[in-house]
Amino acid sequence: MTVRRATTAAAAAAAAALALLLVLTASSADALSAPAPARPPTVPPAAAAAAAAAAAAAARPPSRRDVLSSAAATTLASMSLAAGPSAADAYSPGGLASKLSKRDPSELKNSVFNVPPPAQVHPHFMRGEWKVTSKFAGFLFPSTKIPKSKVTADVTVPGFQKCSIAAFCDVGREVAEYGMRVDGATGLEDRAYVLKGQIDSNLGYGAVREVLYDARSNPNRLSVQFVPNRTRNAERIELFCNARESELVPNPNDESLKIFVCSEYARQVTFSLSQEFGVARQVVGNYAHFWTWRERPGGDEMTGNVLTAAYLDPQDPLFFDEPSKPVVVYSHELSARRVTA
Repeated sequence: MTVRRATTAAAAAAAAALALLLVLTASSADALSAPAPARPPTVPPAAAAAAAAAAAAAARPPSRRDVLSSAAATTLASMSLAAGPSAADAYSPGGLASKLSKRDPSELKNSVFNVPPPAQVHPHFMRGEWKVTSKFAGFLFPSTKIPKSKVTADVTVPGFQKCSIAAFCDVGREVAEYGMRVDGATGLEDRAYVLKGQIDSNLGYGAVREVLYDARSNPNRLSVQFVPNRTRNAERIELFCNARESELVPNPNDESLKIFVCSEYARQVTFSLSQEFGVARQVVGNYAHFWTWRERPGGDEMTGNVLTAAYLDPQDPLFFDEPSKPVVVYSHELSARRVTA
């Protein structure tokens, strides 16, 4: 399913749950830093009242839309790479790990660089073949300049329609499973294999006919060809990568294990059938993925998460209200089990 406008009651419940979460949660399950010293939490009266109101609203049987709207309460507090200033101070100033550790969506700004980046090289602990499970963990509307009602009314925002984010074609799908291959010698991911698996798993059927990608000749362009007339919103997707960042940092809880963070900024052009004969429907979207992968003891498992920040396109009427910061941030929890080394 795609992310739709939440109902008033669901939005109130999500906001109340978020208020309580921010009070009670000192660090997320994805945190790199050591947990904060245990102490009885103090709940402000306003948060307690909001929680009571949310409980009352939740008394009725929840719909699927209500459940996913409430998932917004996970927000960046549980979607970030690390919690607390001590973790941020441990990383290189200005580096990707430090940026993600701040738990601030305004840090996830769109890239302004146009220099073609090289292909992403993955660390040794990620090399091999893996079975990956992705679980939808929530979404957040971080803009302070554009009301949420205006954002959700803008159907061109990546994630609001199926296939508008290639790797998460159904961004709100609860669980998706796919394979991931990383070459043992070069550290390069088999992007064609991975993306086909992601799209097919998210849509729930064999939607992709072919993915064209060559990391050596042009690591910044992918072309996805769909099975004709099978997927409503896409017959073809062209992906253009604008920038990448990556950093390998030690796990502060166990320095023998590593944590790999990487990002990729993409411009996606989606072509599909239109009501006008002979003219393809074309939708342009801009977004970035921010991955965190954690090495686990034994080397046969990894855990992590990916944040997807959706930006407004320069042609969007709202663009100058929020030209560089995301208007929506989606979160997915990741787990991977090794198939072969």
